[in-house]
Amino acid sequence: IECGDDCSGDGALMPLIDPSSDSGGWTGYHKASHLNGRYNQHRQGFVFSNGEFFNLHSNVDFESDMKQFFHFSHDVVASGVLRAIERRLELPDCYFDNELGPTDNSSQWHLKQYQVDELDEHSNDTPPLSQQHDQKVLLPMHTDPSLISVVIIDSPGVNKGGKGLEVFQANSSEDAVPNDCKIKHSRGIWKAIPHHGRDVAIIFVGSVLSYLTKGQVFSAMKHRVVDDCKDDINDRMAATLFVRPQPGAYMKTLPSKYIEHGGASSTKLPPTFRVWNARVLRTI
Repeated sequence: IECGDDCSGDGALMPLIDPSSDSGGWTGYHKASHLNGRYNQHRQGFVFSNGEFFNLHSNVDFESDMKQFFHFSHDVVASGVLRAIERRLELPDCYFDNELGPTDNSSQWHLKQYQVDELDEHSNDTPPLSQQHDQKVLLPMHTDPSLISVVIIDSPGVNKGGKGLEVFQANSSEDAVPNDCKIKHSRGIWKAIPHHGRDVAIIFVGSVLSYLTKGQVFSAMKHRVVDDCKDDINDRMAATLFVRPQPGAYMKTLPSKYIEHGGASSTKLPPTFRVWNARVLRTI
């Protein structure tokens, strides 16, 4: 990611993200800094929200390339996954689009690269080594505020491992996990993503889908990124799509026979995604 160029092709300044603004609506570029939140302490890059894009003076194809990449991730990969979920839960065709969408202009997309020079072991944002199990945590454990997230890590073809991307498996049996994937934890294990590359789309269940299924069918996937010392972490770049409902979409439980609704039906309207998301962010 070239960060020195802050002008677009028409001479306008490239949008720089204001760290004090709502991160859910960010569009622009940010540097790797704790000022941009603990999840961006070691990451720099571009964020596009709610269908917004911009161009770069040094790359006149930047905007069209970003749009093309976004639409592939959203219209092909994510839409295919959501259609499969609809079939799995026996929901009406296009349920997510009709009830929560259109999601192409309410989602968020990142293109970010790690920038790690000298890690400050005494930083308040850095977990103690005793909690890291001898690995430097660069992106703390979290779940995504999305229906699903699509992650594509930049590397030719298909490659082993996840370049430090790990998922948390609660109460997993260690015998079922290869030794090189085990990172012990008091309530489970951290397991490295098995493959990555431009031919691999990594799909995470987000907290929105978990909420809509009451956690009975899908649970939000906890994940993090560590410096696994296998490659130069500064070479790691990834594109991530967070498929989000429209702000005014109601967060009602999916009408699937595989989800126990329980009790008498309530006449109270469920919260909108805007209200629900603001409530969730206050607890982070």
